[in-house]
Amino acid sequence: MHIQPDQETLRLTRARMQGCLYSTIVSAGLMAGLDTVRDCMKDEDIRPFLGHALLHEIMPNLGLNRDSLDPMAMAVCADMENSPVAQPLALLLNNAVRAWKEQALPILFKYQEREEAVPPCLCVGLSCLIMLFSGAKREEDGRYTYIRKEKSCILSEEEEILASFARLSCDMPPEMLSYAVLSDRAMWEEDLREIPGLEDKIADQLRDLQLIGLRAALAKAWKDEAE
Repeated sequence: MHIQPDQETLRLTRARMQGCLYSTIVSAGLMAGLDTVRDCMKDEDIRPFLGHALLHEIMPNLGLNRDSLDPMAMAVCADMENSPVAQPLALLLNNAVRAWKEQALPILFKYQEREEAVPPCLCVGLSCLIMLFSGAKREEDGRYTYIRKEKSCILSEEEEILASFARLSCDMPPEMLSYAVLSDRAMWEEDLREIPGLEDKIADQLRDLQLIGLRAALAKAWKDEAE
C-alpha cells in the first residue's frame, strides 16, 4: 500500500520534473534553431529524445511511485506543448548552468547510483550546454554573447562561470573540453569528474556534436539506452 504524498511534495516533485526537462532541452533546442519550448515539443527529433529522458531517466529517480508520477508527467508535457504563452528558449537559457546543477544534477546522481552508469539524455543536455556556452564571447561592454541565427545574443549567468567558458572553444578536442568544464569547482562546487563514467560520456557526446551534428547525437543517446 502506497502512502499518498502531500500537496507540497507533489508540487516540489512537479517543479523538479519540469526543471529537468527544461534543462535537458533548452540548449539542444537553441542549437537546433528552435525558438520556444512548444517548438521543441513538436520537433520530430527532440520530442522522442525528451520522452525517453522523462520516462527512463527522470521519473524513476524522483522518489514517488508511478501512480503519482504518471498524471504529473502528462500534465507537465501538456503544459509544455499547449501553453498559451510560448516559453522562449533564450529566456530559459538565463542562468542555465545553475539550473542544470540544481535540477538535473541530483537526478543524475540518483540514476548513477541505481544503474551504475550515467543517464545519456541528461548528459546530452549538459553536453549541448557546454557547446553553446563555450562559444561565448566577452564584449567590450563586459557582456557575454553567443551567435544564434547570425545574430548576437546576450548570455546571462554568473560572471565567474561566463569567464570560465569564454576561455574555451566549442571546437576544442572533446576530451579537453569535458575535462575543463567538469573539473571546474567554481562552476559546480565539486569536481564532476569524480562521478563514474561522466567525463568519458560527455567527451563522447561532445565529439558526436562536433562530428555528426545535434540531431544524430540526440537520436544516438536515447536509442543506445533503449537497446
